[in-house]
Amino acid sequence: MTQMFTIPANTILIFGIVIVLAVIGFVIYGCIKGWKNVMPDYQGKKDEVTIVD
Repeated sequence: MTQMFTIPANTILIFGIVIVLAVIGFVIYGCIKGWKNVMPDYQGKKDEVTIVD
């Protein structure tokens, strides 16, 4: 088997479009539903980063 593995044409493009559409859909869903309902744990988190040894 001397042939190299090849990715079919436009596969990366399709994956990229799917990811972009998923992010846009999540943002629209969050705006419609309300971010407090979509991500309830986010409001309780602190803004600063704590590093524990």
